Amino acid sequence: MANYTFSADLVDDILFRAGEATDGTSEFEAAALQYLNRAYQAIWMGGSEIVPEVREDWWWLRQVEVINLEPFIEAGTVSVTNNSTAITFSSAPAKDLDGWFFRVTDEPDVFRIAAHTAGQAAATLDEAYTGDTAAAKAYKVFKLEYDLPSNLLRLKGPMRQYREPPFKIDLAGVDELDLLAPLARVERGVPRRFAEVDENTVRFDRYVDELTRVEFDFLVRPAALTNSGAEEPVVPLQFRKTLADVGTFLLFLDKNDDRADSAGLLARNGLAAMALENRRRWAQISRNHIGRIFPRQGETDRFSGPVRTESGLIIG
Repeated sequence: MANYTFSADLVDDILFRAGEATDGTSEFEAAALQYLNRAYQAIWMGGSEIVPEVREDWWWLRQVEVINLEPFIEAGTVSVTNNSTAITFSSAPAKDLDGWFFRVTDEPDVFRIAAHTAGQAAATLDEAYTGDTAAAKAYKVFKLEYDLPSNLLRLKGPMRQYREPPFKIDLAGVDELDLLAPLARVERGVPRRFAEVDENTVRFDRYVDELTRVEFDFLVRPAALTNSGAEEPVVPLQFRKTLADVGTFLLFLDKNDDRADSAGLLARNGLAAMALENRRRWAQISRNHIGRIFPRQGETDRFSGPVRTESGLIIG
């Protein structure tokens, strides 16, 4: 219990400080776990529920994820029928095209493929085809929308690609993306922008012509704690006591215990210390943090400064 390492240690600490048995017989055993998880969620959500001025993106929640953008398909032709959702490719796509966008050349409307099985020629559109019936039309199938990690809490900064400068893909709103890259005019190429369609999906402004790696940073949404002797919260060890402090404060409130105020003060001070440490960590990561020493022009990397001739003349 004294080490605050595992979730069971934290539950026992909450119970012990509240004057309850730690052998599983306390009527507040379940409540202690509930309050621990409430404290855990309040902190990984940024901490403002406990201290309003604390709104942190915690460094210890940061992870890196990769999306491989799929190249568009236009092999062969497609058979389409006006007012029907059924289409048939002359060359069966090897990939499962569920959720991909479909457009027949010289037709204005863009459709989603609602159902398709990899290696099959037949597919189903999300709505009836609005163009003319034809047995062999040129087409494109392209993927713009990709799934995000199921445990994603928030994206952190732009995405990154390594094929073309400026090597980043900026975040835009859905309305902005629809304005700048409407489906009817979407182009091929390395994406420049993306938007969050919902909390688990992003859409890019371009489709690629070859498999393309995209990286991004995000903050993890931790799973609930389960009162286990082998389960460690993602909060760094030196700050896990703050979880117990918040949990104890909540349990004191539940019991109408006069010690709630002192426990709450301890919890708020602990969270404030966590926030200071967090800001110091992000400052070390940030490119433009206060106190950073910037090199002379000639010492910058080749992507940050202007392009010069050997004599020093700026040419771009």
